Amino acid sequence: MSKLTSQFDMTAKYLHWISAVVILWASISGLYIAFFELEPHIKISILNFNVLITTIFIPLFCWRIYHRIKHGLPQPPPGMSALEVKFAHFGHTLLYVLVSLVLLSGVLMMDRDVTVFQLFILPQLLQDQSSIQFFEGMHLYTCRLLALLVICHLAALIKHEIMGRRILKRML
Repeated sequence: MSKLTSQFDMTAKYLHWISAVVILWASISGLYIAFFELEPHIKISILNFNVLITTIFIPLFCWRIYHRIKHGLPQPPPGMSALEVKFAHFGHTLLYVLVSLVLLSGVLMMDRDVTVFQLFILPQLLQDQSSIQFFEGMHLYTCRLLALLVICHLAALIKHEIMGRRILKRML
């Protein structure tokens, strides 16, 4: 990606929107499960679907990180101060770190093998129950932090759009 452009390339855009859909779905459905009484079979179905889509998402997210490192970022939008650019960089880096931790802890907390769309089996990696519980706790807290950071990300987007800085068009 050329640093002379203010747009992200098509690969970055597709990977961003795939990430957004998966993260929003997993966050909203996870919160729904946490805060509402559900029939056990519905809860299990939602949890199983989340495991499937996030397992498929892992290589796409790795590709997104690779693409970002290899191609860099376009120029900041006009009118952004150096401090705003630093905050944006920090926020995006933290998003990548938290998504990585959520995915990693999600895999490590699995207490059984997972069959992914009858295509392959993701084996249970840990056998020690205390380790599994540690990663369950880590998953819970990193998911909460990620949800909070996504809200901040959306709030920053809205703020910039209201101020006339059309940053959303960089990802469309």
